[in-house]
Amino acid sequence: MRSTRSPYSISCGALLLLALILPAPAGGESGGMESPFAFGVGARALSLGGAYVAIAEGPTALAWNPGGIGTGQRKEATFFYTSPFVEGNRLTFIGYVHPFLDFGTIGVGNQRYGLSDIQKYDEGRAALGSFSNVQNEWILSYALPPYGPLHLGASAKVETHALDDHSATGIGADLGLIVRSEDPPTQRLSRRNFSFGLAVRNLLEPKLSLSSGEDRLPMLLRAGVAYRIPFRGGGGEILLLASLDQGKESGGRGRIGTEVAVGGGLSLRMGMGGEEWSSGLGLETGFGRLDYSYGSRELGTAHRLGITFSFGSSLSSLREERRLDEERLLAERTSTELQKKERGQFDASMAQGNAHFQQGEYAEAESWYERALLWDPENGEALARLDEARVERHLSAGDEHRTGGNLLDAMAEYRAALAVEPDEPRAEERLALVTEALQRSEARSAEVNTHLTRGVEYLALSDLLKAKDEFGKALQIEPENADAKRYGARADSLIDLRVDQLAREARWQKERGDEEGAITRLRDALTLRPERNDLSREVARLEASLRSGEPAAADREEPPAKPQRREATAEEIREAEQMYRSGLDVFKEDRWTEAIRYFEFVYGLVPDFENVETYLKQAYLFLGMDHYTAGELAAAIETWERILRIDPGDEKALSYLRKARVEIQKTQEISGEDG
Repeated sequence: MRSTRSPYSISCGALLLLALILPAPAGGESGGMESPFAFGVGARALSLGGAYVAIAEGPTALAWNPGGIGTGQRKEATFFYTSPFVEGNRLTFIGYVHPFLDFGTIGVGNQRYGLSDIQKYDEGRAALGSFSNVQNEWILSYALPPYGPLHLGASAKVETHALDDHSATGIGADLGLIVRSEDPPTQRLSRRNFSFGLAVRNLLEPKLSLSSGEDRLPMLLRAGVAYRIPFRGGGGEILLLASLDQGKESGGRGRIGTEVAVGGGLSLRMGMGGEEWSSGLGLETGFGRLDYSYGSRELGTAHRLGITFSFGSSLSSLREERRLDEERLLAERTSTELQKKERGQFDASMAQGNAHFQQGEYAEAESWYERALLWDPENGEALARLDEARVERHLSAGDEHRTGGNLLDAMAEYRAALAVEPDEPRAEERLALVTEALQRSEARSAEVNTHLTRGVEYLALSDLLKAKDEFGKALQIEPENADAKRYGARADSLIDLRVDQLAREARWQKERGDEEGAITRLRDALTLRPERNDLSREVARLEASLRSGEPAAADREEPPAKPQRREATAEEIREAEQMYRSGLDVFKEDRWTEAIRYFEFVYGLVPDFENVETYLKQAYLFLGMDHYTAGELAAAIETWERILRIDPGDEKALSYLRKARVEIQKTQEISGEDG
């Protein structure tokens, strides 16, 4: 395969380059202040020392990196609370994220910082009561659908600040991205174990004006990296994190953290960020996740608690449901299309038959009606028209023989017409005339005439052995009788044709693994031709194979075995996914040859990938039907036989192959007659 650079490699390189060369913005002329919300929220994030920008996910990603909300699979709501370093202050967060299948992810949240019961004094230090200082950050975020490993998001924010009797409002915006593989790590050393994150907080800086002057919430650049290390056979994972915060007013601040997933949903965490050491743990539950963090700094210690509820179907399950719905609809459409094509073959054959019937070409009409019945064996109209064509053919042939003086041949044709339609008055009337003429003939003895008449009757009923026996008896009485010789030879010829047909059917059943059916056909053939030693030997071989349980047909070409199942690599699965989707796209557009190329590639790479086997067989069916419609019977047979190499028991393919082979046989018979 041609080597190309993946979006993962390109995105990682661009992110690292950007993090290295992007300078911290210089301070503006107006004053700036660091928001309490710049410290971050979430018990998990803070227990990791705030080194969270490369793995931010769920509602807390609203505060760290808006690109991270696009990494989630389910709807989530998070509630977070932290106890104060200083008595009286509180920091809380509530957030919600809602992923959509194709639209991306939307998140909303609120951070609230409050300090209450602040004592107020006048200039003479006389108590005037208390007041509060409350700040809110309202966040609305959107993340684009992932592009490979790249997740990109942005946030619009409304900052409010209420201080005593004063209040202010400002508008801000954040931007962030994360590059990470969604595949769980399988090797300890792999570039896919890396995750990278970059976020710009206050890309649009909120400006707040209280009693006097204007304050800005300055821009803050966060860049980070994470590395996942699997252990215990993939049952556990170590997560290593590092990040750098670079702000206008606060300068640079490094953060590091580690998380160990020990199994059973339990994770242990530790980190350091700025002046704070932190630790914590998390517990995955059936409803979501419970997180706890402990932080220690010079001001004191803090306990933080976060609870996340996960609900609704995951994106992967919704994609699977949609895929199943699409494939169900595609299967219904495929079935309908096949039925339409089969009906089209039936209608075309009926139209040809009717056209030949109108022109008096009854043999050709009969052949076309038989082809129509291949596609709808129980169709009453086709059965009736076939009988009409057969009756008219026999009547027409009988009239020709009677006009030419071949009374016995005429009798055979009229009796054949009555075998098809016993109450046909024209056949009865003409048979009576021919019989009367034969009885008046002095050239034939009564006994010879009786045997010839019986032989013709048996011939009309396809009882070939009895017909041959009657003609033989007539020759014993009158060895030079021309009619007995001619009809005896005709019976022999029909017997040989029937034996050959039974032998072909036996070979077909043998190829399909139906050895008992093959034996039955060969025995029927031996009843007609007991002297066929080759058929007797084949019966003996088949019976011996049935007794031993071993296949009898050593010379039979076995269908190629299904490709051996092996564990596909992640790269092969991704490639199979891409080719499979491309195959489905062209399959929906009825481009069978292209679809087959895609599906054959996937089938050879990962044989049990989704429904590739089903779609490959259906593409073969449709391509074969196109060949059949175009009159390319050999190409149709070759295409349908490829289905049997995948699934030797596929009923549709077996049915279509029987139809095509019968049509080839009839075409050869007609050509032989015309010749």
